[in-house]
Amino acid sequence: MTWPRPDPKIAVTGVVLFWGDTLVAGSLARGYDLSTDYVSSLAGRGSAVAPIGILAIVFLGLAHLAAAATLRGAVAGPLVGAGLAGLTVASFRTGCPLGAAGCGTAPNVADDLSTSVHGLAVGAYEIFVVAAMLLFAFSRRHDEKVFALVSVAMAVASVVLLLQTGGAYNGWWQRGWLLVNTGWLVTLLLTRKAQARKLRAAGPRGATAGW
Repeated sequence: MTWPRPDPKIAVTGVVLFWGDTLVAGSLARGYDLSTDYVSSLAGRGSAVAPIGILAIVFLGLAHLAAAATLRGAVAGPLVGAGLAGLTVASFRTGCPLGAAGCGTAPNVADDLSTSVHGLAVGAYEIFVVAAMLLFAFSRRHDEKVFALVSVAMAVASVVLLLQTGGAYNGWWQRGWLLVNTGWLVTLLLTRKAQARKLRAAGPRGATAGW
């Protein structure tokens, strides 16, 4: 039995909701600075806007799971891993005893099990996303060569941006990192949707070719 593919708009909507929620939460959190504070601090234990921050990260995880169900193929496996890692990030939150602003740096940090699992889940998310980018690049179809090269470049950019966090301007580096990851996902979904539309327009033989 072949399950129908979800509309790509579902995953894209998840990404949009993630960014929207983080902007809303960041604007409501007292003292929170987009340039220096982590995104996940908004969902931290002690954050006044934790429900909004948690929901944002859940949307991110669900977006990757929806994308896996839509795209399938080789790229689906790591996307499922990225989605589950995202949900783990939302479940195991960093400790922010003084609120979202400055969370993750002394004295506003709780070095406990939940915080440790949170960090490991962020690392796992990155590994899965980069794996998805590279798998797509090296299992590309003949009509996707340009985006395959772009995917390799975005995988490198993703790793470089993530490695910049932990110092000054954490917020900008992390937001740039997430923008690369979610931008790649949305571009892939929209590209595949456009190709599917062309196949359907080509007639019965094109429609049966699938994605």
